[in-house]
Amino acid sequence: MGELRTYRDKRDPGRTPEPFGEVGGTDTDAGGRFVIQEHHARRLHYDVRLERGGVLVCWAVPKGLPDSPGTPRLAVHTEDHPVEYLDFHGEIPAGEYGGGSMTIWDSGTYETEKWQDDEVAVTLRGEKADGRFVFFRPKRNEDPKDWLVTKKTDDRGERSDGKAASTAKASERKDVQSPRVSVGGRALKLSNLDKELYPGTPKNAVIDYYARVADTVLPHLAGRPLTLRRFPDGIDAESFYEKNAGRNAPSWLRTVVVPTPGSSKGSSTAEFVVVEELATLVYLANLAVLELHVPQWRVPDGSRGGDDEDVRLPPDELVFDLDPGPRTGLLECCAVALRVRDRLHDDGLEPVVKTSGSKGMQMTAPVAVDDPGRTSEYARAIAQELARETPDEVTAVMAKDRRPGKVFIDWSQNNIAKTTVAPYSLRARAAHGAPTVSTPLTWAEVAACEDPETLVFSPADVLARIAEHGDLYAGALAEGVELP
Repeated sequence: MGELRTYRDKRDPGRTPEPFGEVGGTDTDAGGRFVIQEHHARRLHYDVRLERGGVLVCWAVPKGLPDSPGTPRLAVHTEDHPVEYLDFHGEIPAGEYGGGSMTIWDSGTYETEKWQDDEVAVTLRGEKADGRFVFFRPKRNEDPKDWLVTKKTDDRGERSDGKAASTAKASERKDVQSPRVSVGGRALKLSNLDKELYPGTPKNAVIDYYARVADTVLPHLAGRPLTLRRFPDGIDAESFYEKNAGRNAPSWLRTVVVPTPGSSKGSSTAEFVVVEELATLVYLANLAVLELHVPQWRVPDGSRGGDDEDVRLPPDELVFDLDPGPRTGLLECCAVALRVRDRLHDDGLEPVVKTSGSKGMQMTAPVAVDDPGRTSEYARAIAQELARETPDEVTAVMAKDRRPGKVFIDWSQNNIAKTTVAPYSLRARAAHGAPTVSTPLTWAEVAACEDPETLVFSPADVLARIAEHGDLYAGALAEGVELP
């Protein structure tokens, strides 16, 4: 069994959010779970943690695991961590041991080939790390913590239980579950296609949906730095938001560097993905990115990430997020949406409307402004006006104790630091045995709705609606109207 004494001696539970845990969990030598965390401490490195003996056995790898066989990389053997660290991500306060931001870069399961005091050979089965890796301690090294890690070609022709297996069948299985495909001229490797991301819905169905909806959704994503919500083990497991594209992003992926004021990770900028082609959607879906969140502003065409920040254009969309409080739901949101629409019509704006794919609704109108704060100012005035008219039905205040029986008109979504789920994005919810989607509606549907279940749509429903109606959110792409 492992021990956590060294781990605890280095940490103060009153000052760091890290788990302190007990030695426990799966005690097996066959394999188990693993996590790789991107750790922005004094220097960026990647913490590789393997579950064994009731703890996580750990190495800090400055350059990350190698992508292909070749020169070994440094891997510093560190203290055992508690198994609760499999799900840990967050900010370790400055001044504490390992101070800095930590996100989950990859996770999955692994199989053990060899586990000795000076050599550990495992096969990782993750979204990004997929293959045989050997950690070993060179005999010439005096410091027992300085190990090396290398990637090996998987040519053993054996199953994880050590019994001989058919090489043909193994290759066939790998081709099916980790195929290499060409998407719009981009080479991509897909992985774990049968992994369930929703109950009864595997990853390949998620990739298929985003590939089929791409022509419709891409104009709504173009130029907008994307915040990604990833679910590596499906919607019933841990998720996390990701802004940085990551060091393993393909070179053809468009990225932009923009400010992230107020970031909980203490970073002043982030390198965001911008989705403008089918291959990018497929690449993200393969990483178990289910939800796509976009700001209400764009970056200019042709800008690309680097050391300098990219230009952030003024907002071109005005948004209202209608959030039903306790004892209210979609029907009440429909009524408020019609009132907001009519009020915007008075000022010459033409909003479009969609379900959030969760419990509320969202509205968007194209606008033209010079002041980045103008849309928030205008939206707030509209929300407060409706709240004054019917204070028992509408609130413009975020406080939860003000929401029971009311619909909250969230005008603050227009803040340039905030994002809203994109139209046609999947949501991390399932209904009637299928994922839900943030789905554009006609105003006639909103006015006629008597049963909220009629406004819950699956990916198949959405594709059928596109085939029948086209892009019902196309109005958001129209020329912007100046605000009064």
